[in-house]
Parts: sequence; structure tokens; C-alpha cells
Amino acid sequence: MRLFVAVNLSCQLQQIIAEFVKIVAPNATGVKWVNSSQAHLTLFFLGEQPISQISRLSPLLRSVADQNRIFFISLGGGGVFPSWTAPRILWLGVEEGKAALTLLANQVTEACCQTGIPKPGRPFTPHLTLGRVKASSAVVEAKTLTNGVDGRMLVEEFALIESKLTPQGPIYREIETYQLRSNP
Repeated sequence: MRLFVAVNLSCQLQQIIAEFVKIVAPNATGVKWVNSSQAHLTLFFLGEQPISQISRLSPLLRSVADQNRIFFISLGGGGVFPSWTAPRILWLGVEEGKAALTLLANQVTEACCQTGIPKPGRPFTPHLTLGRVKASSAVVEAKTLTNGVDGRMLVEEFALIESKLTPQGPIYREIETYQLRSNP
């Protein structure tokens, strides 16, 4: 099973992303855009795992959720990874809630590592992937992307998600969701 842990976007943010992509896409070539209904903030990518990993990981993720309170995030300006001269990923950054999301991602990472999954080679960077460059001749217009969007949501849970790759794009299935604690 190909697995990852993520915060799914609210319906309202999904709509904002869909509208934003309609504005950005005509000024970009060679980019495969993310389906806004599947947009999410990845906390940790586990890759291919045996099904038995779920029973080891789930109690650890539940414990992480129990340690964290709900919080707001907002999206803001965007950019590209790794650089404007060789873009591979188009993204939007997280403004409000960046510290809380980073803390959550770090705790999820530690939980995953406790089951024997190797730690990633780079630190967590809170972002929402908008698209992936599929052509070496890709063109990306920077101004609209860097201006980004205004969008806010309450993070109340995160999920362990299975990703099946198909020629039409990935198909996601939530395996389990983990509720964060309510604020008093």
C-alpha cells in the first residue's frame, strides 16, 4: 500500500484552490495540476508499506492527535521547488498556523519513524502542492503564483491515506482519521 499522512482541505479551501488554478493555469505550460477536490497538506509520506504497518502506526497517530489542539491555518503566497530556473513543484505556502502545522508534522514524523520508516532527508516545509512540472520546457508565470490566495480553515483532524496511482491520476482513500483535541 502506498501511504501518506495529511490534512485534507475544507470544501471552501478546495473551491478557492480550484478558482486559483483557473487563473494560474493559462499562464503556465507543461504543468499537471492537482485535482482541487483531492488537495491536502502532506504531513508525512510513508511510501509503499505492508498492510500490517497500519495496525502498528494507528495507535501512535492517535496519540499524536490526542496531544494536539485544533488550530486555524491560512494559505498565502506561492512559489516553486526547487528553484524558478528549474521548477518541479508549484505550491502555496501556509501563513497562519505554520508553527502548529510544523509541530504536528514533526510529531507525525516521529510516530512513523517509531515503526521503522526512515526519517526524510529534509525538514518539513508547510505547503500545498498545486501542480507538478511534467516538461523540461515548462513555463511558469511567477507574479500570480507568488501573490497566492486568501483562504483559511480550521484543522480539526488529519488522516492516514492510501494513494493508488492510475493513468488518470492518483485515487485517494482515507484509511483512518485522527481527531485533534477541542479547545476549551
